[in-house]
Amino acid sequence: MNHTLTITTNNESSVVERLLQVTRYRGYQLAGLELTPLAEKAGLSITLTVSSDKPIHLLTSQLHKLYDVRDLRLASADIAALRA
Repeated sequence: MNHTLTITTNNESSVVERLLQVTRYRGYQLAGLELTPLAEKAGLSITLTVSSDKPIHLLTSQLHKLYDVRDLRLASADIAALRA
């Protein structure tokens, strides 16, 4: 099942590395990554798409704990997989 997360973070050099490390350690496969600097250049908007059969809350609960993460939202899930 694919999940898309929208994450707002501080603009730190290691934030993307930490996000990907937690994603990998929790057993989720990276399906897409998009980085956009925020207007005030003090942060990043990250769209992270992951794939796994595991419940998404196992990943989101860990990402919320990262100190550079300001906001995290589950943007979408794979609707076809939900109907199966």
